[in-house]
Amino acid sequence: MFAAMAAFGLATAAFAGDFDLNSLSAADLKASQEEMPAAQASAPVQVLPAKAPAVNKAPNMPAPVLDMTVRLPFKDISERLTGLSGAYLQVIDPSAPILSRQGDTIVFGNVTVNYNGMEVEPALFIKPFFEGDNRLAIKVMKVEADVVLGPKAALGKELDKDGLMEMVMTKLSAGVLEAVDKAFLANKVPLKAGDVLAFSYDRASWTLHAAIAPGFVAPLLPGLISNINLTAFTFDDLGFSLAVKSGSAASVVQLPGSSLAVSDGLLDNFILQFTKGTDFELHPAGHEGGLKFRADGVLEMAGKIYARDVFLKPNVYFKVVIRPEVTAPNTIKARIERVDVDQAYGIGVPGFINGWIQGKVIRSVIDTLTTNPALSKVMTARKLDDKTVEITLKNSAILPSFAKGAVINDLKIVNGLVCIGFEL
Repeated sequence: MFAAMAAFGLATAAFAGDFDLNSLSAADLKASQEEMPAAQASAPVQVLPAKAPAVNKAPNMPAPVLDMTVRLPFKDISERLTGLSGAYLQVIDPSAPILSRQGDTIVFGNVTVNYNGMEVEPALFIKPFFEGDNRLAIKVMKVEADVVLGPKAALGKELDKDGLMEMVMTKLSAGVLEAVDKAFLANKVPLKAGDVLAFSYDRASWTLHAAIAPGFVAPLLPGLISNINLTAFTFDDLGFSLAVKSGSAASVVQLPGSSLAVSDGLLDNFILQFTKGTDFELHPAGHEGGLKFRADGVLEMAGKIYARDVFLKPNVYFKVVIRPEVTAPNTIKARIERVDVDQAYGIGVPGFINGWIQGKVIRSVIDTLTTNPALSKVMTARKLDDKTVEITLKNSAILPSFAKGAVINDLKIVNGLVCIGFEL
């Protein structure tokens, strides 16, 4: 998903090798002049100062910030726990819930566990709570248990509830780690569950503690974010909610209906990391540059392209303005509203050449989005008209190791942020 968003800007660099004023034809000039106002078409060539004044090249929110809220419905967790059942735990009725809310506690039931050779049907009243950044706890408040089947000597005797709780929590923790390991392996993630999660159980208080390592995400998303922190954990009638943040996200306010907020500073840094040493310079000295999410709902990308394959190898300074819009689930329409070329060959560009360059930039962006093999792994794209492309993201474009699929149903750009609403 990040690749698709960044591609709006990165694709502009793809036209550098195709930027050739020597290929300008009479037809190109005629078409450009017809599209541009007469005043622009006849604009005189102005030689700019050798050293242009410094400009503000920073995004609206320079700090790399990511703020995400993930809902985990009890229904989906029950399905996952059904998949974890084995010799030690069996689901009684797969069509009935394993987890449900009762007041300020959650009931864990509809299972049988094998405890010391006895088949026991427990009902655990648990209270999950947030202990601090990256630390969760689940406390068992009450246990009700029936011995369904076991040795005659065991029938009629009171169960060792301390031992039963320890066995259930230990087995569930092991099952979760095993499931995460399988997900990592299936998605070719070079990590083990133990690198990310650590469990400990306090037998005396019937409390399971979980700790998450925030730095695990850095090698998975190189150049994007260095760590990710779990900052809140709550539940309601339908399920759990997790708040995940990276960077100085305390100032981020998500819009109603959005699940994910990303700063332009984060994506600006991401693009910068992957364009260093190329013919595309995101922050050229003395000129406007960088990616911005503007308050009027558009994405703006400015920078410099070194056209090494062109006569005299000009530096071309440009700005592209794109307006994205969610038109259907997982479907984004991106319209290139304008392309401004500030300089080429170190001089101002006449209007008719500007118009011709605009056409080449727009074609390049659309061609990249519709034909790039790397982007095709997470999306498909089709050209709607000369300035508009429709992108359809695959369900696996977000959280593939965690969820069966995600559907993006909203996208809004505000000052410095893009806010996205999605459902798992």
